[in-house]
Amino acid sequence: MKELTVEQRQRRRTIIYIYILLALLILLVAASYTWFSISQTPRVSSMELNVSAGVGIELAETYDARDEEWGQVIDFQKLIGEDTILQPASWSARQGAFVTASYGSDGRTIENKFTLLTDEQNANRSDMHAYYVKGTFYARSDAAVSVYLGEAVEVNEGVNTAGTYVIGMPVWNEQTILHEDGGMGAETAIRIGFRITPVDEFTGREFKESEFYIYEPNCDVHIDENIEGEVITESVDGGIYEGDAYLISQTASSWSEAYPVQQDVTIKSLGKFTSDPYLFSLDAGSMVRIDLYIWLEGQDVDCTNLIDEAQIIANVQFSTEYGGQSGLVDIPGR
Repeated sequence: MKELTVEQRQRRRTIIYIYILLALLILLVAASYTWFSISQTPRVSSMELNVSAGVGIELAETYDARDEEWGQVIDFQKLIGEDTILQPASWSARQGAFVTASYGSDGRTIENKFTLLTDEQNANRSDMHAYYVKGTFYARSDAAVSVYLGEAVEVNEGVNTAGTYVIGMPVWNEQTILHEDGGMGAETAIRIGFRITPVDEFTGREFKESEFYIYEPNCDVHIDENIEGEVITESVDGGIYEGDAYLISQTASSWSEAYPVQQDVTIKSLGKFTSDPYLFSLDAGSMVRIDLYIWLEGQDVDCTNLIDEAQIIANVQFSTEYGGQSGLVDIPGR
């Protein structure tokens, strides 16, 4: 067999290196989507959340709060703490809890193997064990009402806002004299969950099974501009993720610079619901407990390594319609 020349050997090595490089690039692309291949770095390190209610219902931190403690606004930061972090997690309807991917010794995720998360160990933390946030409060009404997530509304031509939305935080840069997107695309992978549980207004005791609703904002935009439209997220329980709970989807919300540019002003363009934003109904004198969860959806196509120390602004507003039929039942002997 004829011996290869030095030039031929170099050419062969070059071809081999090119194939290796292509293989690594394919792995890198694969590592950009969903937690089956991402590292544990994607996280949201700062989040502002406002929770309010419209006329017809009142909110309080405890079921037995004094009348003067019931109102239309909840200080959610007080419930969860000032310093909290989100890392990739997902809701398991089968287990009624959150889970996260399990990692092997090489630092990569193990397919179809998940670690159970708990509120005590993984909620409202700012260390490596932090995954999601949870705040609990109560809602009551003195009339029959149906309660929905409020439509996002632009006020004063987008300078101010109302309703329900999630958006990347505009962060002012003193050098460029412009705002930067603190969200880093994390707003497209954020989920907000509502566990609604009817309770007795005198004892706080549950008397009916909970229902779990998932609010998915910015459902039609993605970090990768090559991906278009809504992408169905697979469930950790198998099948379509959205089938695990009632899903409330909303199109994209965004911000832009004011003209002229102002440090404390950005112009918001807010999304619209693409599904029914109904949450629950109340009869006059009845009450529900609301466990509100926020997490970074690890199964989402937008949960990528590009998200690092992201900053988010979220607004949750409950709107009401009178004449709701709740189906809540009286408790015998009360």
